[in-house]
Amino acid sequence: MASLASDSPDGLNSILLLFICLIGVIVVFTLIGLLGSGLAKRTGRRKAPAEWLGAIALLSVCATVALYIWGALHVMFMESDTMREACAKAGGEAKAAQVDRYSASYLPLRFTCRIDEGGSYAAAVPGYVNPAMGIAFVLAIATGAVSVVTRDQNRSTSPTVTRGR
Repeated sequence: MASLASDSPDGLNSILLLFICLIGVIVVFTLIGLLGSGLAKRTGRRKAPAEWLGAIALLSVCATVALYIWGALHVMFMESDTMREACAKAGGEAKAAQVDRYSASYLPLRFTCRIDEGGSYAAAVPGYVNPAMGIAFVLAIATGAVSVVTRDQNRSTSPTVTRGR
């Protein structure tokens, strides 16, 4: 079974995944910078619950993207030799000897060793990546939504100031 080092396990272009990871790193650093500057501007006064929830949402988005990048790096740098090693590590030498092909999934992140008699098993991507990514994503959506609702409620209930002429 010959596989080129530049090819990903199932023929998908690793350059695209590398580009996605690069964009992800830029997004993480941008969001952390945005979060830091937003919290630094508001020194001296107490933070509203909507601000804290928004900060948690941003951190959750950063965690989701960082976890995706971490898992994608495990799949992206698979070469012919490391594919077999990953399968042997995950399933043992006897099972790895029966592997006839490999496949990769990028959502959810998965590197799969396919056995010639049918069946498959996961390897290479740490088992915690997809569940942690899912939890961080749900936390980001939930805290972001509650933050927006809380902020909108505060705006609608705050008294308006009118100036007399």
